[in-house]
Amino acid sequence: MIKRTSFTVFTSVIAALFLREIQTRFGTKKLGYLWAVIDPMVKVIMFSAMRLATGTNMQGIDLPVFLATGILTYNFFSALMTTSMTAFEGNRALFVYRQVKPVDTIFSRFFVEFLVMCATIILFISFGLYFGMDLSVKNFNMVIVAILWLGIFGFALGLLFAVINTFYETFGKIISFISMPLFLLSGMFYTVDSLPPLAQELILYNPVVHFIEMIHGNYFRVLNTDYVDYTYMMWWTVIPLFLGLFFYAKAEKKIIST
Repeated sequence: MIKRTSFTVFTSVIAALFLREIQTRFGTKKLGYLWAVIDPMVKVIMFSAMRLATGTNMQGIDLPVFLATGILTYNFFSALMTTSMTAFEGNRALFVYRQVKPVDTIFSRFFVEFLVMCATIILFISFGLYFGMDLSVKNFNMVIVAILWLGIFGFALGLLFAVINTFYETFGKIISFISMPLFLLSGMFYTVDSLPPLAQELILYNPVVHFIEMIHGNYFRVLNTDYVDYTYMMWWTVIPLFLGLFFYAKAEKKIIST
């Protein structure tokens, strides 16, 4: 009998949890997998129509593409943060198996959201090519780096929030309450450069704005990344990740037994 390594056990658990998450999230819904695409598509169409109705245009930028890049990446981050927050509670019955650790559920949801985002991006690209939109990218590598970095940031917050939410149920309600203002103040519908100086100063306290600006600035040739503070982004990623891992390590047994 071949003894399995810790890494082999970990990958097997993640694969099983991944399939379970896919089935739980999409398998029982009538629209199923289509809803993951319909939701961002409706948002892009709705906000594009609103911008065009007000006569607002962006010189040298295909507006639907601009909105899609922001909305898709923000949805990825938001879904990571919110679904991870309930990962422990949603999989508590599985913790009776010693191979399954609570943190494994966070990893599985990360991969589910990453897969959903990739599938949605591919479909949006197909639509864009069909309708003749300008999909050219100024710096493809940096766009990928920004998306992955945003994913790590979402994972870090999700892990930290999951630990807190386990012991303080009202915390999840607070996060849900602030999610809508965060959606509107994350720079998906405008650039920082287009705002008045005071609004620029205030909105740049939101770390998500820096990620969206990084994506937009490296995607569109007419935009830049002058307002992106990479040090600020790094601190916002490292500190929640450290705190999440630290509190999780301290509370793992309590999380399992709660």
